[in-house]
Amino acid sequence: MNSYANFERNGGFLLSAAMPRLPILVVVLVMLVCGGCSKDELKKAYNDAKAKTENIATSTKEKVDSAVSSTVTAIEETLPETGSISVRGSVPIEKTSKASLEVISIGDGRPNVVQILSYDPQQPQMTFPAVLLQGPTEATSAQTLAGKSVECDLYFQADANGPIIMNKPGGHVAVTFNQFSAEEGTITASIAGGDVISSDEQTAQFLGGELIALVRE
Repeated sequence: MNSYANFERNGGFLLSAAMPRLPILVVVLVMLVCGGCSKDELKKAYNDAKAKTENIATSTKEKVDSAVSSTVTAIEETLPETGSISVRGSVPIEKTSKASLEVISIGDGRPNVVQILSYDPQQPQMTFPAVLLQGPTEATSAQTLAGKSVECDLYFQADANGPIIMNKPGGHVAVTFNQFSAEEGTITASIAGGDVISSDEQTAQFLGGELIALVRE
């Protein structure tokens, strides 16, 4: 039995039970052209209608794919920065893949603390290079840090097996904050160089750096 039609019953039109479930558009078009048509003509009409339906489906899929791609791109463009810290020393140092900043309220009349991290302290595994900057501030929020300089303790480790670089006892590195972006929730800053020591007692240099940090409330 042909899959497209059966003309044996009283010269009329009967869809075969074995006919696959075709889109409604195909069925309707076949019924419109069936009257007085030969089997070959009907088959041609069926194939033409099927091709048109497939073209419509392909065109629709392309439009949907394009719309989805545009939406994903728009979402990616509006996602907040993850931040990064670039530091310079006596050897090339890779830029960190993230950075966050938090102004911590200590209370009891003591200064607040600004803390900048290149890793998530809640995760069991630290990511490298790892940078921690921490210093006292009178600022109460990231917004009020803009334009201010904070004397910070520095701790830096390039990789899991590398030494820890830190400022000398009683020393510090100055972190000068620049622009705060309320829209992106980020703040930028420059880090001044300073005298540092290495945990492996080797000579080390810290020549400063730059950062953009995602603000944590």
